[in-house]
Amino acid sequence: MSESENTTAIDPNREKDIISALSSDDHTSVRQAAFDAANAQLHSTLPQLVSLFASSSVGVQEACEFAVRKIRGRDAVDLVIPSLRTEDVTVRNIAMDILREISMDSLESIIALLEDDDPDIRIFSADILGSSESSLALAPLCKALLEDKEANVRYQAAISLGALKDPGAAEALRSAINDEEWVQYAVMEALAKIRDTSCVDILIQALETSSPLVSSMIMDALGDISNIKATPHLLRFIDKSNGPLRIKALKATIQILGPNSLALLGAQQLTVLQTYMLEALKERDDDILQIVLQGLASTGVNPEATKAVFDLVETFNSDLQHELLQKALECIIKIGHNEELESALTSENSIVRKLAIEACGTLEGKAGRFALKRHFESLPQVDKSRAIELLSLGSDSHDIPFFIHYLNESQDADILCAALTFLGSGQRYLPASPNMLELLSHSDPTVREAALEASLSLEDEQTVLSIVSLLNSENAEMRKIAVYTMGRINTEYFFDELTRALDDSCEYVRKTALQAIGYGLPPSEAKNNILILAISDDDREVRLSAVEMIGENVNEETIPALLIALSDSDDWVKIRALEALGGHKVVSAIPTIVEMMDNNTTLVQLKILNTLALIGGDIAFQALLSFLSYGSTEIQQAAQESIANITRELGAIND
Repeated sequence: MSESENTTAIDPNREKDIISALSSDDHTSVRQAAFDAANAQLHSTLPQLVSLFASSSVGVQEACEFAVRKIRGRDAVDLVIPSLRTEDVTVRNIAMDILREISMDSLESIIALLEDDDPDIRIFSADILGSSESSLALAPLCKALLEDKEANVRYQAAISLGALKDPGAAEALRSAINDEEWVQYAVMEALAKIRDTSCVDILIQALETSSPLVSSMIMDALGDISNIKATPHLLRFIDKSNGPLRIKALKATIQILGPNSLALLGAQQLTVLQTYMLEALKERDDDILQIVLQGLASTGVNPEATKAVFDLVETFNSDLQHELLQKALECIIKIGHNEELESALTSENSIVRKLAIEACGTLEGKAGRFALKRHFESLPQVDKSRAIELLSLGSDSHDIPFFIHYLNESQDADILCAALTFLGSGQRYLPASPNMLELLSHSDPTVREAALEASLSLEDEQTVLSIVSLLNSENAEMRKIAVYTMGRINTEYFFDELTRALDDSCEYVRKTALQAIGYGLPPSEAKNNILILAISDDDREVRLSAVEMIGENVNEETIPALLIALSDSDDWVKIRALEALGGHKVVSAIPTIVEMMDNNTTLVQLKILNTLALIGGDIAFQALLSFLSYGSTEIQQAAQESIANITRELGAIND
């Protein structure tokens, strides 16, 4: 990119001012001048900007770095290059970062550095070229890899060739395969990143003659590339090696084949691999264990593998190894049901037991569910809850007797809830209706809720009428359940009963009845009258519900009720009324709202100001002006912000 392409016309005097400001002793002025130079694309400032990399101010350094990146061009590259030779690490790092980004503006200047006498400069050059994404960097880097006398330069050249990901580097990398181990490591990494078939061939050939360390690197690379071509060679390597190298080869094989293709190996080969995988489970490397667990999952129904996985799980730290625990569960599920899985349900190890329960409850087919039911009684209480929850999700009509038994016999809330869910929404099992109705009076609220939901899920008229009849109960909780049911089933049909419930002695019953009418009926005069009347209820929760529902349908009939709510004894009733009036821009409410300021808490006062801003208009504006001199600084500031909101909204409307 040429200087003429970058430079924007600028007043000469302005340019002089920027150049002058860059020489200032004031860091703020220098920073601003750097940004101005960047915006104006002033190439004439580049020498100063580069020199300021050495400033004592981090802010100046960052601004100058930004400016050089933005101005860029051939001259920028050439001016930054000398900073690579400085002893100041910060300046050198800034120069490297910039050149990695703008090297293409003068790539030949960077390439020329590969011939520099200083090996550090050659390393920097190779590094920068690796970030260039240019095919022009390929040949110079290949030459550096094969000819440079310094191993660290050759190492960086290999790393950069990997970053370029150009298959054209394959032959040079092949030639470097016998370099020092430090360089070989970078060569393997580069071949893995390029991922071309030719790279796979090179890695396979090198596998036969390399040292154990390099062989280990090669297998990591082959696993990352995941080219099926490497599989036969890896399988042979597994058979003739042992220890860490065998595990590396095993890991690479599993990575390449994946769970589906691994299962297609011949029975004999798969059996041998399984033996090696079981041995590899003794490793303590989480990455290796995850891959091996993935491989074992493909060996089919296999009690030996299941036991080995559970033995491994016993060593886990469940608080730290969540991901590995999940992989173990997936492996056990894919292996399938067998005697070792069932045996794990009675393990003394809680992690093993929980994993077995999850597996049995997740397995396809019925074998896992049957195992859970067989061992259900022997499970600790905490595990029974999860087991029956899983059973309730995956069972069918054949399991109804099991759930009926525990619905009748258990006292555990979790078990009862799971049974109710299964028999109700899961199966709509009408014969269980009496049991469900009986549990409506259970001492645990979660059971009562589950019993009501299950009863209503039956969609049975007689069951509904039995619940509705509880409206005459002496127990307030039962009356509440009846009222809730009427509102859920048909508010209009049960309107008279719900209206009477508004006079119930229990506030929870009144609130439930009010919500049934408020949310269950369309807007009408009768509904408005009921909501308005509830504004005067003795209970704060009932009043709050009434205000919230009135707020959803503000009209001339309901506004007076909201104004009454503004004098409520509870702050949140007032706040909800203010929100309704503000949201519907009820101008007529402004005088009443203003009168509230002196006798309320700060929370309500702030909401008053916010409400006036929402209503807007000249009356609200004038009211807010009067609060700018209020006794509280917090109120004064809030009034200022509310005035600003009105002004902004007025401006938006005018625009």
